[in-house]
Amino acid sequence: MRSFRGHDRSFVEPIELARCRRRFIAVSCSPGFTLLELMVVVAIMMIMAAVSAPSLVAAIAHVKLRGASSSLSGLIQSSRMQAVKRNKTVTVHFVTMGGVPYAVVKDMDDTSTDLKVSDPQVQLGASAIQVAVPADGTPLLTDVILSYTPLNLPDVVSFNPRGLPCKYVAGVCTTAGFIYYLGDTSRPSAWTAVSISPGGRVKQWFWNGRVWTD
Repeated sequence: MRSFRGHDRSFVEPIELARCRRRFIAVSCSPGFTLLELMVVVAIMMIMAAVSAPSLVAAIAHVKLRGASSSLSGLIQSSRMQAVKRNKTVTVHFVTMGGVPYAVVKDMDDTSTDLKVSDPQVQLGASAIQVAVPADGTPLLTDVILSYTPLNLPDVVSFNPRGLPCKYVAGVCTTAGFIYYLGDTSRPSAWTAVSISPGGRVKQWFWNGRVWTD
């Protein structure tokens, strides 16, 4: 049998050229995406985005609300320790600056409503709202759940030098428990709360649409 390997290329070369030509044609003629296919893909992506948008907005509002609750809880804890450390009664006030709610700690005899750089303070978030009673029928945290009857807005919590929460009036700070409700303007049904027991325990609560959980 005659061998073509390494000697007679006159027969092999046409075969290789034919193979290369077929590969070139296969690659150059392979179909891409048509305009119709691209439009279908874009339409599917838009539908998926529209379906997931409400869930995404709710998730963002949930995170913001938890952040506001954590910030307030942390400031209240800090103010209690500050009262003990300084051996002085301090009060947690709520103020609004530029449409944004803040919580700020001031000495009991400081009646100013401005935000001083020296005052411990936290921003509760541009979309946060603070109310005495949730407006959508969400039930309040009762004394049955809390084991005490809490004071609410407009009463503000103070801490005496022993670190106990109290209501300060005319030089007298009467021991009491407190609770503050926070909501988010972008999600009316979302609520959180921060409670302070008469013993000084600070706790966060979250409304899940059915019950309050901690």
